[in-house]
Amino acid sequence: MIESNELNKGFAEGFAESFSQAAVDAQRKMRILVADGNATIRKLLRMGLVGESYEIIEATNGPDAYACATATPEPHAILLDAGLGGGMDGLKVCRELKSDMQYRTIPIVMLTTTGSNEEINEAVEAGADEFLSKPINRGELKVRLRSITRLHKGNAELIGAESVALSLARAVASKDGYSSGHVEQAANFAVAFGKAIGLDAAELKMLRYGAILHNVGKIAIPDSILEKTGPLTPRERALFHQHPRVGCDICAPLKPLSPVLPIIRHHKEHFDGTGYPDGLRGNEIPLKAQIVGIVDVYSALTNDRPFRRAKSQAEAVEILRHRAKQGIHDPELVDKFCDMIQDEAPEDTPDASAAPVPAHLAAPTL
Repeated sequence: MIESNELNKGFAEGFAESFSQAAVDAQRKMRILVADGNATIRKLLRMGLVGESYEIIEATNGPDAYACATATPEPHAILLDAGLGGGMDGLKVCRELKSDMQYRTIPIVMLTTTGSNEEINEAVEAGADEFLSKPINRGELKVRLRSITRLHKGNAELIGAESVALSLARAVASKDGYSSGHVEQAANFAVAFGKAIGLDAAELKMLRYGAILHNVGKIAIPDSILEKTGPLTPRERALFHQHPRVGCDICAPLKPLSPVLPIIRHHKEHFDGTGYPDGLRGNEIPLKAQIVGIVDVYSALTNDRPFRRAKSQAEAVEILRHRAKQGIHDPELVDKFCDMIQDEAPEDTPDASAAPVPAHLAAPTL
C-alpha cells in the first residue's frame, strides 16, 4: 500500500521537521511596529515597552508603515496611529492589511486621538484588533500588547508553517505540470468563494491551507501516471486514488493542521457518492472539501498543462456545470461559484484550437 511506503514516511518526517523549525522561528523575539508621525509619541511608546522582550521597528507615515508591515520578516503586532500622514492614514493602512489574507493575522492596535465613539467605530470598521486613546497609559499599553501577542503566539505554528506548506505544494504543482502561480491561484479562488458564501475568518484560514495542501499526496504518485493523457489502467487508477490518503499521512503529524485534514482527504469525493477515498455523498462531504474540489477542477482547466492549452473561463464554467449534472459536484455550490467567477474574473482567451480536456479531468471517476 502507498500509505506505508518508506518514501511517504520520509516526506512526512521531513515536512514535520521543517514545520517544527518554522514554529521555532515564529516564537522568537516579538517584532513590534510602532507607526506614528510624532517623534515624541514614538519615544514614549518605546519607553513604555522597556523591559519587555520586543524588537521595536518604527515608521513615520502611512506608506512607510505599510512597507514595514509587509516586509520580511513581518511584525508580530502593530501600534498604528489612525492619523498617520503621507497620503495614507492609519485607517487605510489597517484596511489594506486586513483585506490581504497574507497579512490579516497581524494584530493591530489602533491609536486614536480622543477615544470617541466615532473614532472607535472607524477603527473597528477598518479591522483593528484593539484600540488605545492618547495619551497612552503605559500599563494599559502593556496589557493590550501582551493580550494580542499571546494570541499571535497561539497561532505561531500555523502562521510560521505557511512558507513550508507553500514550498511543498509548489513542488507538487511543478511535478503535476502546473505553473509556479497555480497554488496561490487555487488558494485565492477558494478564499474568494468562501467569502462569497459567508465563511468566517477562521474558516477562511483553514480553507486557504486546505487549498494549498490538498494535492500534497501527489508527491508520491509516479510521473508516468500524472503525465498520462489517455485512460488510466485499473492499477494506475488505484494508485492515483491513494493521493488524498497519502496527503493526510504527510500532514497528520502536524497538530495545527488537523482541521485541514478533512479537506485534503475528501476533496475528491463526489456528491453522488462515486468519489474517493471514502465514497461520501451529499452533505457527508465537508463543505470546505467541496469548495476545494470545485476550485481544483476550475484551476486545472484554466491553466496550461504539458498535454493541453488552458481552457477559457467560459469553457471551464461549462465543464463545471456539466460535472454537476453528472453528480460529481453539488449543483447549487457550482452555480454559486460560476456566478462569482463570471461576475468578478476577467475572461481569458486561449487559442481556440486548444485540445479537448483529457478524459480523466472530465469523467465522473476523477
